[in-house]
Amino acid sequence: MFLKVVLFTGLLSVASSAFAIYFPLPAGHRESFMGNAGGAMESSPGNALYNPAGLGFRSTNKLSLSVSGTALTSHQMKNNSSDLSPSDYSVRPLLASGIYPTEWGTGAVFVASPMMLSLGGLMNTQGGSYNTSSLTSLDSQLLKVGAAFGAAVNDSLSWGISAGLQLGDSRTHSYNKISTGGNLYATMFTETENKNKGLFVLPGIQIKPVANWTVGFSAQFMPVMLESKAVEYTAVHYVATPNTVNEEAVSYEPVKQSPYYLRLANGFNLLAGNDLFVDVTYTSESSLRDADGVVENEESFVVYSVGWRNKSFESWQPMAGYSHTSINNSTNHLTSAGVAIVRGRSELILGGYYMASVPKGDDAFEYSSYGFMFSSNVAY
Repeated sequence: MFLKVVLFTGLLSVASSAFAIYFPLPAGHRESFMGNAGGAMESSPGNALYNPAGLGFRSTNKLSLSVSGTALTSHQMKNNSSDLSPSDYSVRPLLASGIYPTEWGTGAVFVASPMMLSLGGLMNTQGGSYNTSSLTSLDSQLLKVGAAFGAAVNDSLSWGISAGLQLGDSRTHSYNKISTGGNLYATMFTETENKNKGLFVLPGIQIKPVANWTVGFSAQFMPVMLESKAVEYTAVHYVATPNTVNEEAVSYEPVKQSPYYLRLANGFNLLAGNDLFVDVTYTSESSLRDADGVVENEESFVVYSVGWRNKSFESWQPMAGYSHTSINNSTNHLTSAGVAIVRGRSELILGGYYMASVPKGDDAFEYSSYGFMFSSNVAY
């Protein structure tokens, strides 16, 4: 009946007894404008999130600073009887990083927000003979703070590793009116707070079999979960007992098993200055625990991403991408595009994205999001 929110790397899982959806939002530098395809991309600030081996093939010894984000972002989640839509637009920082060349390779420090979501609205659910009307708000954010290093072994092989702290935080507030037979049965207020903190490690390699073809492989996992705690507070007022309020607060550990991620990527330098990137990312099974101690297993799935960039123009470079995921109850689509304004080794990218999670069932929730994006990378 009530929303439960758990954060994982680059994905938000919103689950209740009625629905569960997954959606990746744009993240990184150039990668966010190219459908999140970046495992075989080199010399990008987003290498720290996708494949740090790309830092090893960086062709300049200059310091660079990068800042990117989304502005005027809109989110909507709805089904036949419910609509959770914010009344205003939000701003989400995507990535802030500094890249530092050394005599051994290239290092980077970064702060990223792969996911930030704020929703609110009216939900209507039916369970047996009871109808529940809920005024609900949901706020969630995922942060990654860490450092990365990449080095080239030779002209055709590089390796890299990213590591740091991953922080997930979500809150829900819900006021519920429960009716049966057309009569009010009870009112209920629920509040949940969920905090997860863990160490993530992302090693990767890039290989160039030939000059115009790059193969990338990276794996991300969380070897140590530092904190996984949640609190659910419930206050129920039954019409039959008007002078009594039943209160309950339950503490529990929501994350039972975190997923790991495997990314296989290919990058091709084609004719006329065109670059093509194709990523396949496997996300393993995971499991969550709710306040009642019930464990829900989340299935594994594969994300397919393709990105394109044209570098034939000296001062500007168009780029676009698409990402597709299919799981048991929804099909997810991410489309993004932008134009890079290039000045020497510095660039400013402007563009946008549209993301939709299309349910396979009639009563499941449909999610959509769109927004304007920007990213700058300045070399000194």
